[in-house]
Amino acid sequence: MAQTATGRTFRLTGFQVVRILGTGARSTIWEVRQEGTGRILCLKRVVRQGNEDNRYFQQVSNEMDVGAKTDHPNLRKIHSLQKIRKLFNVVEMRLLMELAPGQTLQQNRPVHPVEILNIFAQVAQAVHHMNSEGFAHADLKPNNIIVDTNGNAMLIDFGQSCPLGTVKPRIQGTPEYMAPEQVHRGSINVKTDIYNFGSTLYWAITGETCPSLLPQNGSLELPGRKRITPPEKINKNIPATLGRLVMECLSLHPNERPESMQHIHHRLGRILRKQLADTNHS
Repeated sequence: MAQTATGRTFRLTGFQVVRILGTGARSTIWEVRQEGTGRILCLKRVVRQGNEDNRYFQQVSNEMDVGAKTDHPNLRKIHSLQKIRKLFNVVEMRLLMELAPGQTLQQNRPVHPVEILNIFAQVAQAVHHMNSEGFAHADLKPNNIIVDTNGNAMLIDFGQSCPLGTVKPRIQGTPEYMAPEQVHRGSINVKTDIYNFGSTLYWAITGETCPSLLPQNGSLELPGRKRITPPEKINKNIPATLGRLVMECLSLHPNERPESMQHIHHRLGRILRKQLADTNHS
């Protein structure tokens, strides 16, 4: 039995609740140990506080749906979803997931170009797998990439993921990483993930976020995007070829972005091999 932040306790049949790992909107994240096997897993617990919380339940359902249809070493594995009902209403959801060891990129930004290339090559593979299974991640950002001490990357949080071609009824995403079509509530597709990927890679290289495309200071009009400084002009240590790739990903027009995450993965691989060769010869 574990005690929550509100002082209430909850039980998880077949598991020992070890400790709380974090909190989010309507949710708490727990480390749990499976009885008998001793296996350590992660539990997301989402509790309804009002009718407006339906969207948080939908996000948990999204994670389960995507997790059931994808399987890749750089994607967090989703094991099961339990719905707790009171009378006829679902009042709580419990999502059992793989525990992702390490830190998010937001917590520990990579510095060396080889490290950056290695991490994002793995992320590109993970997103390509999602795309090939018919899903867009739709929320790529530094907080959703976890890297362990061996440099292994894991993409997490499928709460805003959706089938390719989805048109969402409201704007969803993190402002500094959102693609124009997300802001304009257009079709979410492979090119959306490519923009999100580019904006996350831009931040990893420069430590700066791209200008938001959302209205600022209460304005109702969508702003035009300010000019983005090429990343290699901010971080002189990265090759120009990587800077060009990032800027292609950040094109406002989807048809001007790279064709696929697989294409991006191949280009990152070439840049990484060249970087390693240059390092060995220096």
